[in-house]
Amino acid sequence: MTLSDSFATLRPHIDEATASSLARLLVRAGASSRSEEFSEVVLAPVRGGKRFRALMAHIGYSLGAATPLEDVSLPHLGAALELYQASALVHDDIIDKADERRGIPTPHRNLANHHASKSWIGSSTDFGAHAAILVGDFLFSAATAAADEQALRLDEERARAFARRFADMHAEVALGQYLDIAAEQTPLDPERTDALNVSDALEVALHKSAHYSVVHPAILGAICGVSTLDDGETLARSLEEILTPWGLAFQLRDDDLGVFGDPAVTGKPAGDDLREGKRTVLLALTWEASSPAERSALTEVLGVAEASPERLSAATRIVEANGRAPHEAEIARLVADGHAALEASSFDDDARAMLRELCAILTARRA
Repeated sequence: MTLSDSFATLRPHIDEATASSLARLLVRAGASSRSEEFSEVVLAPVRGGKRFRALMAHIGYSLGAATPLEDVSLPHLGAALELYQASALVHDDIIDKADERRGIPTPHRNLANHHASKSWIGSSTDFGAHAAILVGDFLFSAATAAADEQALRLDEERARAFARRFADMHAEVALGQYLDIAAEQTPLDPERTDALNVSDALEVALHKSAHYSVVHPAILGAICGVSTLDDGETLARSLEEILTPWGLAFQLRDDDLGVFGDPAVTGKPAGDDLREGKRTVLLALTWEASSPAERSALTEVLGVAEASPERLSAATRIVEANGRAPHEAEIARLVADGHAALEASSFDDDARAMLRELCAILTARRA
């Protein structure tokens, strides 16, 4: 069975566990008809998505327990990771002022529309943002509740390591988000080649996404799968060395989609990362290779929500011409680094084959 086939087998179980965990918390919290719109917006973010982080946890468990991937059952951890992902996306969309995700209105936009439809007093925009912060907080509460359920099934040593890793994941995402929004406030001088640099962009990608999307979920799963904490620590070190560069490559591939992806596939408007002013590795490489005139054209779009389609198209062509090839080379370098770590590891042939297939899934051009 291929990794994709195993993912397809596991996906319905992850969906059910995620929805059930969230529904139980809504009941325990006392949700009623008075908060019907809140409950609906809470449930909406978990109805889509690839369930990738939950699947990474299953891979970690499979490696730790030497169990076929399709036989792994991690309902509580899978739900915890997907609920945390949903909470992070709600807050991320507020920060980015994003109106759509996966082709539907984001929670803050949905709640702003609800405010307007009721003719309530005050600003619909403010209400939407404030209420969506609470939606994100509720989803995070659901994530920690599910993680606690998972930890209860572990011995004391592994439970402590599991709780620490889950908390570290949340803290690191917050740090990465801060570095991301701080970078977006930095003025860009078209005359300065060093106004953006690749190392800073890689640091943001590492903290905000690579560890969180790939490394932490796999290690959390591994902690649940191993028999002893010592075994877990050994496995965690190997996974960190292999998956960190692949996690970065995964984020860089996502950044490519943020500029060049098909909206029908990504669920986001074309060129959204440019309008949001994302200081990605792709943008840093483009900036370094561009002329002052080209950089000036980029600044007319970066962080400018109302940028015209013509200016956005011009900026996209500059990124295509100056940044995309070195960006692909950086992805290839990171992929090679992960493969080198895999070859130096003690994984058996079956585990190596699974991880190689995982790398291909992580870094494939998807749109």
